[in-house]
Amino acid sequence: GSVDPTYVLKPLLDGADGVLIGGCHPGDCHYQSGNYKARRRIIALKEILRNAGFDENRVWLRWISASEGQRFADTVTQMTQALKEKGPNPMRQKWAV
Repeated sequence: GSVDPTYVLKPLLDGADGVLIGGCHPGDCHYQSGNYKARRRIIALKEILRNAGFDENRVWLRWISASEGQRFADTVTQMTQALKEKGPNPMRQKWAV
């Protein structure tokens, strides 16, 4: 739940090809409802990105516990492949100085 949308937006505006947010599985979070709050925030942020003409699928939210190293590795591999298929973040050129 401590995922501030600006922490997701800034890397994208700075040219990152994507952002991966990992959180505890629903019902298994130390902060009790933190992952539900994070999910609502990310859904809202993705809608804002979509309405601004940005590919919201460059932002991934996945439930991965600290003990799921292989799941984390697989998720990073999948995201890397998906981002390669999309090509570079178009914001990289728009905001380049």
